[in-house]
This record gives sequence, C-alpha cells and structure tokens, in this order.
Amino acid sequence: MIKRTAAVFGWLVAGHVVLGGLYWALLHVPESNVLMLTTSLLLVLALVWGTGAVEGAGLLASGSGMSVRSQLVPGLKRAWLVILPLLLFAAIFWMTGRISDWFARYGSQMDAWIILKTGWTKADRVKPAFAHIMAFVRWGIGLSLALALFRELLLGGVGALAARPAWLTRAMHWKALLVFALGLVFGWLLPWHVANWHWVPASQVGTWFEPAFATVKLSMVFVWMNAVWAIVLGFVARDHVRTTTA
Repeated sequence: MIKRTAAVFGWLVAGHVVLGGLYWALLHVPESNVLMLTTSLLLVLALVWGTGAVEGAGLLASGSGMSVRSQLVPGLKRAWLVILPLLLFAAIFWMTGRISDWFARYGSQMDAWIILKTGWTKADRVKPAFAHIMAFVRWGIGLSLALALFRELLLGGVGALAARPAWLTRAMHWKALLVFALGLVFGWLLPWHVANWHWVPASQVGTWFEPAFATVKLSMVFVWMNAVWAIVLGFVARDHVRTTTA
C-alpha cells in the first residue's frame, strides 16, 4: 500500500505541476480579440479535463491496487466526467457563500438578541465559530461529496449513479468527514502557515538567499500538500467506509 501511495503521490506532483503551468498560461493570455478568447477557452477546457485525468487516474490506481500507468487509459476516457463533481462542489461553494453573506449581514442583530435573551456577553465568539463551520461544510463536506461522486462516475459512468446511490452515504460517513477534516488541517492550514512564514536571517535580507529560501520553502509545501492529498485519495478510492443499500 505504501508503494502504491508513493506512486500516486509522484503522479499527483507531476500532474499538478502541469495543471499549474496551464493555469499560469491562462492568467497571461490577453483577452483582447477573438483569437485570445478562444485560447483562453481552450486552456480552461484543458484545465478541467486535465483535473479529471490527474485526479481520476490517481483515484483508480489507489483503489485498484494496480500501477498508475495501467489506469491512465480508463482515467483519460472518463476524465470529462469531472464536470459533474465540479458542478456539485461549485453549488456547495455558492450555497455556503450565500449563507455566510446572510450571517454577516444579520450577525450583529443576532449577537444583540443573544445578549438580550441570555445575558451572555461573549456572543462575538459565534461569528468565528460559524465561519469555521462554513469552511468545513465548503471544503470538508464539499470535497468529500465531490470525490465520492467522481469515484462512482469513474467506476460505473453516469448510468451507474441511480443503481449505486451509496456514494452519498459514504461521503457523509463520519470516517470520511474525519479524514477530510484532518486533510484540511495537515494538507491546507498547516502548509498555509508555513508558506506565510517570512523568516530570513537579517544579514541575508535583499540577497540571493531570500528568493532561494522562499523557493525551497514553497516547493516543500507543495510536495507536502500533494502527499496529504494522495493519502486522502487513497481513503476515498479504497472505500474504507462500508455501506449497504436496500
């Protein structure tokens, strides 16, 4: 299992480097004429399909016990199905955004109501707690649902969704949510803090050491995030959550 996870990790690193390059190219396309707009559209399509290919082959390799190379063809064939999980995640992202906007609009009134009814003077703690809950719904539950759906699509196609609805139950199982919660902590929050760590010896400020240190630091963060993501994909792919359907 360790060898397979390491192979998937290597595949993810290489694939995400390519996707990052496509995204960088998209950001530098001047949308000044029809040709440039067409180029941007092609790059967006390549990003979507590439995301499906990278994550799909990683999921299939993690779940089948076979090499990533052997899963490239089926992963590439159904890479376009990533559109459905992306749409699901986008819907959850939009929904949590609207709820957060509503809470921000009426949060002060809710604080005043809590103080009036309960006398609790620390109602301002509700706002950060609510923000963390919304973040988990968006990134934890949202990603769990999207990956579980993508796994089902890779294994059986669109037609298998109605016959195999257990993906929804698996995505919402406490084990899956725990894995994604830990993945967010160790694969996103911790690396984010490290990436924003601006330590440089005072004697090296403004020298070659400063950009070199930043490059090494960000490269290590990128590798670490992909390692955590490989572990999360392995959990989803190997279906550790057992469910039964009527």
